[in-house]
Amino acid sequence: MAVESMRKRNLKIKKISPGISVISRSKIVSDLKSLQRLLSDSSQIATELEAVVNQLRQSGDTTLPVSHRLKDNEKYIKTILDKCSDLVVREIRIANDPKYSAIIVYIDGLVKLDLIEESVIKKLTGKPAEGTYHSESQDYAQYLLGIRPEDMYKDMNKVMDIVLNGNLVLFIDGVNTALAIDFKNPPARSVEEPPTEVTLRGPREGFTESIKTNISLIRKKIKNTNLKMESYVFGKRTKTNIVVCYLADIASNRIVNEVKERLAKIDIDSVLDSNYIGEYIEDSPLFFFPTIFRTEKPDVVAGKLLEGRIAIIVDGSPAVLTVPCLFIEFLEISEDYYLKIIPATINRWLRFVSFFVTIILPGLYVSLLTFHQELIPNAFVPTIIKARAGVPFPAMWACLGMLVVYEVLREAGVRMPRMIGPAISIVGALVLGQAAVEAGLVSTPTVIIVGFSAIASLTISSPELNTSLVFPRFIFLFLGGTLGLVGLTSGMLIFIMSMISQRSFGVPYMGPLAPLIINDLRDVAVRAPIKNMFKRPKLITWKHSIRRNSHKG
Repeated sequence: MAVESMRKRNLKIKKISPGISVISRSKIVSDLKSLQRLLSDSSQIATELEAVVNQLRQSGDTTLPVSHRLKDNEKYIKTILDKCSDLVVREIRIANDPKYSAIIVYIDGLVKLDLIEESVIKKLTGKPAEGTYHSESQDYAQYLLGIRPEDMYKDMNKVMDIVLNGNLVLFIDGVNTALAIDFKNPPARSVEEPPTEVTLRGPREGFTESIKTNISLIRKKIKNTNLKMESYVFGKRTKTNIVVCYLADIASNRIVNEVKERLAKIDIDSVLDSNYIGEYIEDSPLFFFPTIFRTEKPDVVAGKLLEGRIAIIVDGSPAVLTVPCLFIEFLEISEDYYLKIIPATINRWLRFVSFFVTIILPGLYVSLLTFHQELIPNAFVPTIIKARAGVPFPAMWACLGMLVVYEVLREAGVRMPRMIGPAISIVGALVLGQAAVEAGLVSTPTVIIVGFSAIASLTISSPELNTSLVFPRFIFLFLGGTLGLVGLTSGMLIFIMSMISQRSFGVPYMGPLAPLIINDLRDVAVRAPIKNMFKRPKLITWKHSIRRNSHKG
């Protein structure tokens, strides 16, 4: 019986199996066709997605949300910052409970490690704080650490920028928000007197490479609610912080808006110094004199802000830019206002005279020797003839050679270490000058003229203007050596007209001399008493031009 039943069952299976195989084959074929259609649709969808991604990239929308899964966030960070040995990712347990995981992420060397242990690790891993917040929630960490709402991020790209900027970031398992904590402690030097702007009297503080320190130094000088600090970020790779600083109740709205418009047009890969920004926003990049003022002294910036100017502070640079700029600013120093009136005025006159001496004297000397010997006093003629006897080169080429030697020595003295740089400059000038005279290559008067012209340039404290004097000095030398006094006079007229035609953010560069503003001359030709300078510069300040409410006398 059992064998018979087995035979019947096998016959039934044989009858049904062909049907099953037919049904399976047709289903497989239909499934394959559906899969083929799906693959073609998916390739089309992939193409469309790729096009959408490209559009998003072109529009600048590269938002990547923070995941609620802790491992995903950790994996993404380690993938992006691969081969970065200074990346630190520490896993902790909130309230010392294994169920509540979190990680803190920071860059070693950019944060204060002692504060991390005391203010973050101990608070989060310690005994749960009494309150209504649950230990695994975002509100709990926000309550413990005092994190502001603006320090919470849902975009992973912004989180990466925060980490690279020197902040600590906290991720909590189950929370799709990253919490940023400002423990930045990047390497920085202390506040000290800037070597390029040495003064005998007055504050000796100088800006550093830290933008926070520089802002604090300005806030220390001006304690006013109208002092505005607007932040920007420039540089696709460096992501450098920049702050535009001005007094809202004094600065011209037109100039402030002009500065913002020029900054908005900047598209740059990196910003390593304030000059990167200065070259983008200045009016005439090819003009031989600077049209943007730079300084490393907080008191100078504070004084210019109080006159209505705008300051631009760049992270990583001790030089702060101020606009608009007038040429007269380069011949005025902060020490003028820390000394008594008469010596300050005399010092200012000396700088004015030295400016013209350093650019004109070599050309004037060459023009007199070459074309206008009759203008040389008779008492000096024998001395000059005796000194130039045996010199093989014309006066212009001898003077040009000495000027080139001076520039080489000056550049070498600046680049050499501080301990031996001045010694090389002095010894080199003395040895080379004496050797050139004894060898008969140049005359003694030529060495005196070039040396005095070089010394006169040192009275100008601004490095930007000092280095810019080289170009007009050589131009006037060639004009004097080829065209005489006619060339010098014509060159001086063109030189003055080019300076008068310049603008700095819409303000005449040569003001208040051209256009002439009588009231502003009391702080140009002389240094008037501070109590008499009760008006701010008219060209720059168009509102609240009076420095005080009342004026007597």
